Amino acid sequence: MSSARLPRQILLGQIAFARRNVGRPVLRFKDSAKCDMVAFNIDHNSWEDLASNRNEWRKTIFMGCKTHDSAWFEDLAQKRAKRYNRKGAPPPINPQHACPKCGRMCRSRIGLFSHERRCRINNTDTV
Repeated sequence: MSSARLPRQILLGQIAFARRNVGRPVLRFKDSAKCDMVAFNIDHNSWEDLASNRNEWRKTIFMGCKTHDSAWFEDLAQKRAKRYNRKGAPPPINPQHACPKCGRMCRSRIGLFSHERRCRINNTDTV
């Protein structure tokens, strides 16, 4: 198609200014159901035979939900522990930021300045 033709100009113009959704593409219902069955430990090739018996299907779904939730919460606990361990120790306190009146160690110069104001007010009350 020639670049001077109107359909090509419209198509390429729409592509140039089009907005694309962020993230992965939206899954089809079939793909979403398959992911859920895998998470619930249900064989996605023979689920129809299992679903024909309602009591067995409900029991399988209930047990799959329990195992999925326990694995989910275990994964969350591991991630939480990993974040907690990553925090590490607090930054070291600089000895230059010690209050000359009471000796309190502050983490920063502005913290020392704020503390000195409170320390000065508290010391004038007691004197």
